[in-house]
Amino acid sequence: MSLLLILTLPVALASMPQEGSTASPGGDVDDRLDFLEQRIRGLEEDRSRLETELEAAMDALAVGEVVGSVATEVAGDDRTRAIWERLAQRTLAPRAAAVYSRDGISIGGYGEFLGEVIDESDRDSFDALRWVMYLGSRFSDRWIFNSEIEIEHGSTDASSATTDSRGSVSIEFAYLDHLLTDDVALRGGVLLVPLGFINERHEPTTFLPSARPETETRIIPSTWRATGVGGYGQVGPFAWTAYALNGLNGEEFDENGLRGGRQKGNRASIESIALAARLDYVDVPGLVLGLSAYTGDAGVNTPESLNTTIVDLHGEWNEGPWFLRGLFAMSDVTGTGAFNARTGESLAEEMQGWYVEAGFDLLSLGTAPGEETLDLFVRYEDIDTQKTLAPGTAPGGGIVTSLTTVGLNYRPLNQVVLKADYTFIDESNDVARFLIGYAF
Repeated sequence: MSLLLILTLPVALASMPQEGSTASPGGDVDDRLDFLEQRIRGLEEDRSRLETELEAAMDALAVGEVVGSVATEVAGDDRTRAIWERLAQRTLAPRAAAVYSRDGISIGGYGEFLGEVIDESDRDSFDALRWVMYLGSRFSDRWIFNSEIEIEHGSTDASSATTDSRGSVSIEFAYLDHLLTDDVALRGGVLLVPLGFINERHEPTTFLPSARPETETRIIPSTWRATGVGGYGQVGPFAWTAYALNGLNGEEFDENGLRGGRQKGNRASIESIALAARLDYVDVPGLVLGLSAYTGDAGVNTPESLNTTIVDLHGEWNEGPWFLRGLFAMSDVTGTGAFNARTGESLAEEMQGWYVEAGFDLLSLGTAPGEETLDLFVRYEDIDTQKTLAPGTAPGGGIVTSLTTVGLNYRPLNQVVLKADYTFIDESNDVARFLIGYAF
């Protein structure tokens, strides 16, 4: 007999009819026993009902605890995801940063198909310029892996009728991120050097013309990746990035810029460690103002010490139908006199370049703001890869010119872009370009 029945039995006994009671006619023992059995059965029914209600209440309480636990976990996960997005979106293009807002495996990418018609030339072409895949995984709230694999020019064969150059397959970046605090994350692997605009954010939907600026190709040698470790985060209104990286290979520098010095993560020499850092003011929506710098000895395979420093100032404003962007970059390389005497190159001590770019969404004149845009744009650029030469160095060819690009950038969707533009180049052949691009 259950505890409940034992506790209630005295009540039943107390309520039994006594001799002479009208509740038990005749007052015999059988009637009293029948009455007692009925009371016991009633108490058992009450006990069963109370047990059922108690079980239901306990189940409801357990479900509430589970729901509360899940809700707390989801809220915590959403909070961590928001922190990742706030920090990482400063260091990557939008689709490259998608892994920070997704669970588990993340796949994305972008592509560019570029047509070029060069004035007074037989080298007109249509190129599978870039095919890129992003692959990442969110291991936990605190650990994320992210990578970019790129195929350039459609093939690694020397199959072109317009150039002897081959295409390539490369890892553009591949790293692990660890969220240390709400404002600091650590990163290690193959990293994008945090200089300029294009090097970290080079999806075709993130800039207006078909071609990347020469300044961010030759002085800031985009796409520039290096093996290293570091961190990034935000302090008040400022976003920052700081890395220790493998240095450039100065043996491959020339009069056209520093692009050949990238080691690209291919058993990169770490005989000399370089430092790169970036600081941006990001407190006003749509506005970015900042500077970045790189310094390190690039003489890893040379008898000369080629200490290389690159500095840039940059700004961008994107508000309503307007898009404005500007950048100034310069480099300084020591030891170029001895290097040029040994190699016969005309590597400059100083290189300098800058550009300004402006676009206006024509569709904003007749419709409400939406996903579809048609930007009329212009970019003016000046670059000099022979700015200052060491005494005794004869001027080489180099890139000393100004470029003016005008065109249209049409985005029917955020993920798709069609571009058409024309570039006027001082003392060189003008170029008409059209581009089909996507990002997902």
